[in-house]
Amino acid sequence: MTNVRFYICAEPEWLDAAKFSVRLGRMLRRKGHRLLYWTPDVDHQTQLNELMWAYPADGFLPHRIDDNDPECGIDICAGTDWAGHHDVLINLTAQIPEPHARFAHLCEVVPGAATLLDNARDRWRHYNDRGHPLKRFETDNI
Repeated sequence: MTNVRFYICAEPEWLDAAKFSVRLGRMLRRKGHRLLYWTPDVDHQTQLNELMWAYPADGFLPHRIDDNDPECGIDICAGTDWAGHHDVLINLTAQIPEPHARFAHLCEVVPGAATLLDNARDRWRHYNDRGHPLKRFETDNI
């Protein structure tokens, strides 16, 4: 059963949530997890790719955006499944990722905009109705 964690960002913009997800990814990689970031499209995939190169200013998080590149433990997809992942899925979209149930952990990173919070509540209900263990965190407290 997938453990689901919602990280609610105080800031309303996707880019702010993406920055938090980079910090979260750095922490999870240090613990030995393999990550698949789920972005809504190629534009968002590109933004996250650029963040991982430059955010924070003194950090670089090794990753790949093409599954033909050498494995490095962090992959960023643009709303399409990459086979071989089963550990951590980090969702940066407003939808339920189709392959979520095969992962040990699902991290829902949610910008604080009212419409996105409403959508996150629907996802919470979906996961709850299916018996997934759920936790919620405010990112300003992390």
